[in-house]
Amino acid sequence: MGSTSAMPRYRIYASEAVASIAVGVALVVFSDQILAAFGISQAAYGQVFAAAITIVFGYLTTWSLASSILDYGARKPRMDEKPLSKIISLMGYIVILFLVLSLFHVNLTGLLIGAGFLGIVIGLAAQSTLGNLFSGVSMMAAKPFANGDRVTFSTWQYGMLPPSYAHRTILPGYSGTIDEIGLIYTRMRLDDGTVLYVPNGIMNQAVIMNYEVSDVIEINVRVELPQGADFGAFKRGLLAEIGKHKRLGSAMKGRPDVIITDINISNYGIDIKARSTVENERYVKAELSKVALHAAGASSKKGS
Repeated sequence: MGSTSAMPRYRIYASEAVASIAVGVALVVFSDQILAAFGISQAAYGQVFAAAITIVFGYLTTWSLASSILDYGARKPRMDEKPLSKIISLMGYIVILFLVLSLFHVNLTGLLIGAGFLGIVIGLAAQSTLGNLFSGVSMMAAKPFANGDRVTFSTWQYGMLPPSYAHRTILPGYSGTIDEIGLIYTRMRLDDGTVLYVPNGIMNQAVIMNYEVSDVIEINVRVELPQGADFGAFKRGLLAEIGKHKRLGSAMKGRPDVIITDINISNYGIDIKARSTVENERYVKAELSKVALHAAGASSKKGS
């Protein structure tokens, strides 16, 4: 007989949550009979007993649901489970609070009206924080990226002045790997190792380029040759050098495009455009730069 696989822990936690609700409701409903069986005054301790049961089993239910989400998210490579678990826990504690207050016959209508007015005041005073919070929830639902994804985001709020580069449009953006999507900030590690905390409201409005879901990424290498250098000799030498590097050739998607982009009095510029996967981007750019430098030196000597 084949062995049966063990039940996933998130299902166990979900079952525990259902059981906690069922047991807690049963204890509250039959609290009068339970107290009577022990000879405890129902009038004096009935509400306290029901409130204690609500708090204990409400906490167990909330903990089980949050743990179920954490375990389920850990099994999904593109799911950020921690913020969602925190939201579920917060909502659970709020529900427990209102249930306990209702047991003591607190006027919830007046409390909600007061809380609503207070919420308006707090909302006006903390628009930015609440905007980041709702943006974080929105990103968790839409999932434009996940933890570990390498992305570039561009937004007008954080303008960048690109360096001068002939005949090339440089994206004013920030590139790096997503570390964590929090409730207020998204933590990102830039390619140079710098840790960047971006408010979720900004990230939610930005243009996001997610390289993890892209099949290929374009890599550009630029060289300049003197006017006397033979472009044809440079291109043939470049392709020949690439052919000698089997790893470089296999890391690229097809042959690179080699084109003249600009000409001035003393030299002319050449763009080498190659395509690769995200995993091989840095290697291809580094090795292609070395090969291009070697080919440029060889063609310059022949032209002199």
